[in-house]
Amino acid sequence: MIQPLYADKGSTDKFDHIVADLCETGLSVYDDFIPPLLVNNMALEARELFQEGEFRPARVGRGTSLQLRPEIRNDHIHWLDTENPSATQRPYFLDLETLRQHINRSLFLGLFEYEGHFALYPPGAFYNIHYDRFIGALERVVTCILYLNDDWQTENGGALNIHQGVEASSLSLPMQVMPQAGRLVTFISEQFPHEVLPASRDRLSLTGWFRIRT
Repeated sequence: MIQPLYADKGSTDKFDHIVADLCETGLSVYDDFIPPLLVNNMALEARELFQEGEFRPARVGRGTSLQLRPEIRNDHIHWLDTENPSATQRPYFLDLETLRQHINRSLFLGLFEYEGHFALYPPGAFYNIHYDRFIGALERVVTCILYLNDDWQTENGGALNIHQGVEASSLSLPMQVMPQAGRLVTFISEQFPHEVLPASRDRLSLTGWFRIRT
């Protein structure tokens, strides 16, 4: 299992740490990115939305080619209004905006907006190996995944399995990252194919992407 590249609780330099990881390897794993109370509140909000029927089966593809392919992925998602986040989501989105600015200053990526959704994987659900950047679509540049699962244990499964891409990496790949509450995984979207392995309990995350104009 991968260990957090930075897990310094209370660090005021979490944004710099993540950017340093992205510069070095293209991938960052940072524990306790947001406080436990905020993690719990966001998880509660997501579960309430799910109970209210606001989640939909996730699809693959984009635009007119969107289609349900449960043999590829069978999670449920709820897209967020990032321009008008809820009071619960707002502190996290403010942190993401700070992170976006740090990345732009250091990597000159021209990131200008964020899109994201809650994702709930029921027991046994999965998402096969894929890239987050669609073929022929360059908008998604940096992936950010925040996990919202309290007291997650290794035996629960549900790891994010990160594979070697086309470019050589200094990381030992493949590697598995457990979806522990408050853990933020950030990586260059086109660099790492990845998959979500099945879990024995509900698995909840807030998955999103920093985008560029094309």
